[in-house]
Amino acid sequence: MRGMIDSHAHLCGAELFPGWREIAAKARDAGIEKIMIICRSMEEAKRAFDLAGQDSMFDVAAGLHPNDILDTPFEEWERFMDLLRDVRVKAVGEIGIDYSFYETVVPQVLQKEVFIRQIDLANELNKPAIIHMRHAAEDTRRYIKCHLKAPGIMHGYSGGYKAMKEFLDLGMYISFSPAAILESKQDDARKVAAEVPLDRILVESNGPFKAPTSMTGTIHGPETVASVVDYICKVRGVRCEDLTEAVYHNYRRLFS
Repeated sequence: MRGMIDSHAHLCGAELFPGWREIAAKARDAGIEKIMIICRSMEEAKRAFDLAGQDSMFDVAAGLHPNDILDTPFEEWERFMDLLRDVRVKAVGEIGIDYSFYETVVPQVLQKEVFIRQIDLANELNKPAIIHMRHAAEDTRRYIKCHLKAPGIMHGYSGGYKAMKEFLDLGMYISFSPAAILESKQDDARKVAAEVPLDRILVESNGPFKAPTSMTGTIHGPETVASVVDYICKVRGVRCEDLTEAVYHNYRRLFS
């Protein structure tokens, strides 16, 4: 049987990196074969390159998150964009649009500018774009439709069934995270998990962010992918082996 794949984990961030060896061992024990490390800074990317050089379990993606734009000096932004050209970076992301309420709100026009610039780079490099979307389905869909030519992933998807169909029509893959799928009380979220085509589905932990409330006080890492797989299998009435095999081939198709 194939091992499971965590397509989105912030393993090299401040919360998880100090214990990465134990986290990786726990992930292996849970049946995780591959982890895509998502990097939001130069420092995280350098850590991820080191881990990927030590262990083939790890792949690396990097991009400027919309919530980090105001905190990133221009010089660092330019260096970060150059880093995305490194062959060790398998994907550009996570990038995107976030209209959630925060203490410091990044202006929408600036989010759009940074998002499109990174989309253009993903197109140039023919690397998948990993898309962050919060309360911004319409603008995200419009920018993807107008600009994205490379493959793309809607990460931690929670945009509803109607929007899912629109993103699928644009060639996007749909990735499910623990908080987005396990704790949703909406029938719409269940319908998304039940009806997304098997050849467009991915799973992720998004660790350590947005952990399910059932995990409060614990480290939320890649091992939680197993719960996501179990939930989707129950909703769809398929075997774990079949879903895991489909995710494996989808991941290989995107990142090989």
